[in-house]
Amino acid sequence: MALQELKSLESFNEFISKTKLAAVVFSASWVPQCAQLHEIIAELVKDHNNSFEGAFIDAEGVPEASMNYSVSAAPTVVFFNNGKNVDRLDGFNPSALRNCITKLVTESLGVADYEAPLKGEDINDRLKRLINKSRLVLFMKGDKQQPRCGFSRQIVELLDSVNADYTTFDILQDDEVRQGLKIYSDWPTYPQLYLDGELIGGLDIVREELIDPSFVDKIPKV
Repeated sequence: MALQELKSLESFNEFISKTKLAAVVFSASWVPQCAQLHEIIAELVKDHNNSFEGAFIDAEGVPEASMNYSVSAAPTVVFFNNGKNVDRLDGFNPSALRNCITKLVTESLGVADYEAPLKGEDINDRLKRLINKSRLVLFMKGDKQQPRCGFSRQIVELLDSVNADYTTFDILQDDEVRQGLKIYSDWPTYPQLYLDGELIGGLDIVREELIDPSFVDKIPKV
């Protein structure tokens, strides 16, 4: 699916005002990274089941829009919620783009709505969405405030000890996720920690990884 092009200030203003959650790329045809961002955002729209919309605008061709949002270089991605500018990302950074969109979609839907299955969504698509709901996701028994088993409590203490910024999913509240994730990631036990959509492992592996300063540097911090 190709991104919609906004060819005038009027179409730009109409798009952001009528779209609940939007990501607009301020682009330049002579910057190849811009086209790559268009493809990434189109893919993320699909991954998030159209929970947000994406478009692009020629930063030089529609200078009024660029001036209104202090865009001085392409690519720049500006995010809107009900017409209000809520975030931006300067330059080409696909990882940061994915994280930003996931965060905004999660906040827009609300955590409970985001975690619930979407209409027509199969279990693998749902698991992929949950694994990527933030950069660092812990599937555990209970939550970080009230762990419901010793292993979960220990891994929460480990992550908190390095000021990790992470979200949790309580597998006791959803047996479909609890059973499906074991197969999806070929990992039979809990807790399970994911970084940037990739399985790190359970308690013992996380404990070992946190000894390595380079691993600690990679994880998001509060």
